[in-house]
Amino acid sequence: MKASSSKGEPRSALWDKSPDEIAVNLKLDKGLGFLVRLLDTRMNVLYEQLTAQNDITPRQFGVLLTLHQQGTLTLTELAQHIRVDRSTLGEMINRMVKRSLISKRDNGNDRRSAEVQLAPAGKAVLLKLVIGAAELQTALLAPLPAEDRAHFMRCMKRVAEPEPPAATTGPPDAKSRKQPHAK
Repeated sequence: MKASSSKGEPRSALWDKSPDEIAVNLKLDKGLGFLVRLLDTRMNVLYEQLTAQNDITPRQFGVLLTLHQQGTLTLTELAQHIRVDRSTLGEMINRMVKRSLISKRDNGNDRRSAEVQLAPAGKAVLLKLVIGAAELQTALLAPLPAEDRAHFMRCMKRVAEPEPPAATTGPPDAKSRKQPHAK
């Protein structure tokens, strides 16, 4: 039977090991963070190859595509669509405005926020890149058997965007966790 925390969550076997034991046995190439970094690197290389350019980053492509599909959005709405924080988005938007890819204006309903929309030059760039970007997912998933691809994507989504915990059970706070003991 697995040990569990006071909140009923499964307790990691790591809590029973010393930091030295963990460091000796931890396999970097088996770690999710390491594999995600490799996948990100592969995705960026394939993106550059398939779109035949490196002026528009995948994140900027996401902005262009979202504005093409959704129309004018506030910065908050756009940040939610592409899953980035507002401060990161703000800097990227300013660079894209300078390149005339998008336009930005004050939101008439709320002077504290701005609205952005796809500019004609941005639409032209998007349409130039969209076929290569669409081929990207097929190229990334090519090593997997066709029958495993949908399952892999569901698992990736679940890990990338986990469902929030139920309102009655929040994440354990740092004070309530036992620290691994040293030997």
